[in-house]
Amino acid sequence: MISKCYVWRWLPHSASPVVAGELHFDTQGRQTFAYGRSYLEREDAEPIYPVELALRRGTQEPVSGLDHFSCLRDAAPDAWGRRVIHARLLGRAEVDYSGDLTEADYLMHSGSDRIGALDFQESATDYIPREQDSASLEDLQQVAELVSRDAPIPPDLEAALFHGSSIGGARPKAAITGDGVKYVAKFSVSTDTFDMVRAEFVAMTLAARAGLDVASVTLEQANHRQVLLVERFDRKRRGDGWYRRALVSVLTVLGLDESWAREASYPNLADRIRVSGRHFKRDACELFSRMVFNVLIGNTDDHARNHAFFVQGETIQLTPAYDICPFPRAGGEASHSMKLFGNSNLSRIESCVQAAGEFGLAEDEALAIIESLIGVVAGQFHDICTQIGMPLTTRNLLWGRAILNPDIFSGRFDFLNPAEG
Repeated sequence: MISKCYVWRWLPHSASPVVAGELHFDTQGRQTFAYGRSYLEREDAEPIYPVELALRRGTQEPVSGLDHFSCLRDAAPDAWGRRVIHARLLGRAEVDYSGDLTEADYLMHSGSDRIGALDFQESATDYIPREQDSASLEDLQQVAELVSRDAPIPPDLEAALFHGSSIGGARPKAAITGDGVKYVAKFSVSTDTFDMVRAEFVAMTLAARAGLDVASVTLEQANHRQVLLVERFDRKRRGDGWYRRALVSVLTVLGLDESWAREASYPNLADRIRVSGRHFKRDACELFSRMVFNVLIGNTDDHARNHAFFVQGETIQLTPAYDICPFPRAGGEASHSMKLFGNSNLSRIESCVQAAGEFGLAEDEALAIIESLIGVVAGQFHDICTQIGMPLTTRNLLWGRAILNPDIFSGRFDFLNPAEG
């Protein structure tokens, strides 16, 4: 059983990590952390995340009610990465949470090219990255399919399996590098209920054309399947290596555990930006626009790990948007993973307008944003689908069901529905 490890961090303007401190795990998995003296004595030292791990001497414990530090959990593999680690170490991808692997195992058996600016090591003096051998998109696609079906991994594909070990989220994905850019590659598999890869490409492209700050995406093919490449915004290539940007999830910013994730709300997040953000007006307006956009396209899987902030010393700044995908529904009414206003997570424009004041917006300003976003979605959805060869059956599955579902205009905002115009 792993009882401790060392947290290494990339500081701003450095392509190499330094040891930040020591992370301990007790027999129940509860964590404690202490910054190293050498780190505290650095003139350029920054807190990992000041709300949870202030830059000070002594042992620190998680906030009341939590067993782990959320800012460190953000650097751990999530659902898909844990399945990959189970497949590598135990020969089965299904995660049964019976105690076969601990949180420490997930940290120490995942790749070093993880999200953000942290890594976890056995040594406090020697940094040895857990590298990923190069693998083709075809091999990565094949591995994604096998893991999704909990099928055995042939020996010649074991190296490719490692690429997915450090990435969050539930969908099949892998970290890759190409042409001086790092990407998260997202794969389509036979268990998908619809063409999620192309649907996400359409949504991300629409968001970019609507003026939202989103990660750049491209479509590739591997083994006759679509692969979405999402450019990583936490990495930047410079002459002497890769620079990493520190970030935390919205779950961490709101001080919530996984079991409390349903308590996350967009207005509460806007309040955190007001308190700790570098640019409240800009980030709050951007966040409001993303909330509206998620309603318009039916991205109901907008949970608190699908939003993030850069950590810059004592402040936070909204990262580009990612993981925006429409989800078709049979009927009209749908609920979001995060609350839009008050205790309501009902997918309605009315809730967005009611919440506008929390983002520093007057109602007329909110309506102008909403009308602009509707114009882009209604005017460009079909063009983008045509450009990428989206089958008509998939378009029909999305249009009017996930995207611009009539139910979102219910109440006094029926006049905004382009189908009624």
